[in-house]
Amino acid sequence: MAELTIINIAMIPKRISIHGNENALTNMKPEAPQTKLLEKRLKAARIGADILLAQWTGKELDVSKADLMEVKKVLEGLLITLPSFLEKSKAGSGQRTYIKRRIKAYKVAVFYIEDFIESDE
Repeated sequence: MAELTIINIAMIPKRISIHGNENALTNMKPEAPQTKLLEKRLKAARIGADILLAQWTGKELDVSKADLMEVKKVLEGLLITLPSFLEKSKAGSGQRTYIKRRIKAYKVAVFYIEDFIESDE
C-alpha cells in the first residue's frame, strides 16, 4: 500500500506536466521558437513517467539509449530551474507542494534513467 502511495505522489507532477505541455503545444504556432523546447520537455515527461512506472511495476521499458540520454539531459536542465520557482512560491501553498513533488519525481526519474543506461551497456 505504501508503494502505491509513493507511485501516485511521484506520478502526479508528471501527469500534470504532460497535460500542461500538451495544452501549451496545441495553442502554439508550429514555427514558434519555443515549440521545439516544449516538444523536448513533453517527450522527457512522457518517458520519465514511463520509466517510473516500469521501475515500480516491473514492466519492460522500450526506449532507446539515445532517447534515455536526451531525456536525462532535459530533466537535469529542469532540475536546475525548478528551485528558483520554489523560492518564489509561498510557504504552504499548493504551488510549492507541486514544485517540491515535481523536483522529487524528476530526481527519481533521472536516477532510474542512469540505472537503465548503465544496465544497457
